[in-house]
This record gives sequence, structure tokens and C-alpha cells, in this order.
Amino acid sequence: MLSRDTRHTQINRSASLFRTTAAAIAGMAFLATVGGTLPRVSQAASTTKGWVFRDSLGVSVPFNGLAFVSPTEGWVTGASGTILHTTDGGKNWVAQNSGTTHWLQSVSFSDSSHGWIAGNDGTILATSDGGQTWSPQDSGVKFDLYTITFLNSREGWAGGFAGTLLHTTDGGATWNKVSTETAQWIMNIYFLKSNPQNGWAVGQDGLVLVTRDGGATWTKKNNSIAKDLYGVYFRDANNGWAVGTHGVIQFTANGGDTWTIQNGLGRGPLGRGVEGRERELNDLHAISFIDDKTGYAVGVLGLVMKTVDGGNHWTIVPCGTGLDLYNIAFPTSSDGWIVGVGGMILHKGS
Repeated sequence: MLSRDTRHTQINRSASLFRTTAAAIAGMAFLATVGGTLPRVSQAASTTKGWVFRDSLGVSVPFNGLAFVSPTEGWVTGASGTILHTTDGGKNWVAQNSGTTHWLQSVSFSDSSHGWIAGNDGTILATSDGGQTWSPQDSGVKFDLYTITFLNSREGWAGGFAGTLLHTTDGGATWNKVSTETAQWIMNIYFLKSNPQNGWAVGQDGLVLVTRDGGATWTKKNNSIAKDLYGVYFRDANNGWAVGTHGVIQFTANGGDTWTIQNGLGRGPLGRGVEGRERELNDLHAISFIDDKTGYAVGVLGLVMKTVDGGNHWTIVPCGTGLDLYNIAFPTSSDGWIVGVGGMILHKGS
């Protein structure tokens, strides 16, 4: 097996977020050898309305970066500098040459041409041609970056190790450090594109940062649940969710000032909930909503949870795999995507 990911061993997690297998090692070595020039591999479309596997060129590396600009066009990124691109809803994937072997943790596209990737060792890559070519940008840091998001083709944010928060207003030509007054690791950043004055960042030991002025200032909020948070999603300026270790699902109705538990302490379908001791039972990595009531959260061992009442109740739904799942996105209300360990790409269509 691959060694545990350093960022999680350093924060004393019970086990690595990114568990891989011998197949993953072979996949990474293969991808590095071919330099991203892999042929297309087709995957027949399925008529089922559940989660369906989409072939990923036979690459077995863990995927955790995920971005779709339409139901048909999207990108996934992962270990060993992996970037895959589809223009036909995942029926075919093409490997794009990243020019690096660093773990590419997060990807964001503002439109079908302009995209950015953040990864280990301060890596930031940018494209203006849909990923046909990727160029490195100077992040100014050597810390691992775990999350990146762009509001448009000019303004973006990246975050990572030890409270690192970076901001650009020129498409990444220059990145500037923003003070967070914390050394806790930032795992996910989310801005309301409909109202970009409002943004949130979550991370290590229950970290919650909130901005109401487009990122000019960030305020750290008290959080009684000191669990590592990996995913955050807001449907408007007030109502949002965060997920993390031991199955924690937290909800806020006041923009992040205070949070309540929706899963845990005996409330949710995960038996141990927020008080759980074993990672394998619970950890949640990402969350997304398709409307005011319907949302999904994903995590370890093929865990997919769904709510149809705004998170008051969550149920576990089958997805066809027992592998760890790291990210989820819905380009439309009827098209969903999940990525995870072992080159896992899942799709749910109408």
C-alpha cells in the first residue's frame, strides 16, 4: 500500500484520508510513464437512475478534484499529477498533461476554457484553453494546497496547510497571502457565486472562517464540535452545511455564526455519529445540494448519504462501491458526479 498522506498524519488522524492499493501504485507509475497521453476508452451509458461507474482510462490513482461546467464537460484530478477531461458526460475521458507528478488536490473552472488546479508543495496550475495546456503559477508558498475556487476568470482563492489562504484578482498571475490568524489547516473554501461577498472556509479541528466583504476580512467562528471539517456548502447567505470526521454534519441558519448537529449523537443513520471512534464507520469528505431540500454527502467505504428535507433527516443510499469517496458535484439538478479512490468516477443521471 501507499504510505498515508502526510497532511493527515500530521494532524493525528486515526488513518489516512487517502487510502490506496497496489493497483493505485501501478496506475500512478503508468500515468507518469506516458505523460498523460492516454487513448480514449469508452464506457457504455447505463439506463439506471442510480450511481453508475464511468470508466477512467484504467487509471487507478485516487481522485479528489472534481469540476463540471455542464452536464457533458468536466475534469477530475488526483495523485501523480493526474488530470482527466470529458466532453461527453463521462463516456470517454482524455488524460491531460499536467507537467507535474504532485498530488493535484482540487480543480475549479470559471468557464469551459479557464481553469485552475491546486496541489501539494504549493502547486497551482492554470489553463485558458480547456486544459489542452496547463501552466504553473507562482503561489508564493511551498505548503500543500487542498482547495481552490474561482468566482470568475479573474478572482480566485486557494487554501491549505497551516492556515494558508491565497487570493488572486488577475487570474493567478499574482497570488497574495491573506491573514487568517490561525494555523489550522484549510480544507475547503466556498463562495456564493450569486453573492460573492459571502464566503466560508473550513478545516482542521472544526475551523470555520467567514467573510461578508468578499474576502477583505475573515472572522473565525466558535465551533463546539472540534472535528476536522473537509467539505462545506451554502445554498444562500444564511443556510449552509459542513461535513467531516466521525460522520459529522453541521448546519447553520445564520451564515456560519453558530452551528447545530444534523448527524451524530444518535440522531443520524451512522451509528456512532460525531462521537464515533473509528474512522472506517463515518468520515464524510464532501457535501452538495441540488435544491433547498435535496442534498448528498459522501465519505469512506462508499458512503453516500441523502436528505430530502434540508438535512433534518439523512439516509444511506447505495452507490455500487465500497471504496472511499472524496468529492461530489452537481452541474445540474439531474446530473451528479462522485470521485474517489482507485480511479473511481460515479455518475447519476436523469
